[in-house]
Amino acid sequence: MTTDALAALERTIPAEHGVAPPRRLRPRDAATLIIVDRMGSEPRILMGRRAAGHVFMPGRYVFPGGRVEAGDVALARHHPLGTDALARLTGMTAARFAERHAAALPLAAIRETFEEVGIRIGHVSDGGLPAGPGWAPFSEAGLVPDPGRLVPIARAITPPAAVRRYDTRFFAIEGSATEIEARFQDRPTDELDAVDWFTFEAAGTLSLAGITRQILADLRGRLEDGSWLDASVPMPFYRAERGRFRRDLV
Repeated sequence: MTTDALAALERTIPAEHGVAPPRRLRPRDAATLIIVDRMGSEPRILMGRRAAGHVFMPGRYVFPGGRVEAGDVALARHHPLGTDALARLTGMTAARFAERHAAALPLAAIRETFEEVGIRIGHVSDGGLPAGPGWAPFSEAGLVPDPGRLVPIARAITPPAAVRRYDTRFFAIEGSATEIEARFQDRPTDELDAVDWFTFEAAGTLSLAGITRQILADLRGRLEDGSWLDASVPMPFYRAERGRFRRDLV
């Protein structure tokens, strides 16, 4: 990534996040999922538009996702991470960030994807079903979430000058519009008011936050070099410090 690209991200801070709140907000752990359809001549990404009434990023197109909930952490003990994914998700974290917190991240991405676009990513259970807050729709369908299919590809922390702050991990998964039908009308929340599949070119014309645009560029590069589903590849970690954006690999 070039210095100019980092500078472009810095310029989005005041425009996208405004004046810093009276007290410094601690970022909440969050996760988001990028579903890539490669069945056609060009890859397509599933994205949705946040409703205009939201305080955080109203009207912006985003990937489905949200913050980690207690039920995700509780379920995480049944879904340990692979060695490579664990290394990506625990790199450059505080000592209190345990393995169960890392394992909760892909589960949060799966749960939030169902809540926002109506897609359940899982497999038919041959044993126990997921329990706890937020997981009843999977149990009712006889499904167990499948976090092992998700590959961590990036991390970003919302700048301090924001009304909401998240420490977000971005995951990618291969799917298709024919195999994974977004039952948008059945979604249990109204976080998004529209959802569709977009090529990278079409996504570039949407109303996107600067960091979303950068993550799309990173993903496109990994699609082109064939590394996008390889969890052993270090992923970028973006955050603002004293008004400047930093990018490290973890």
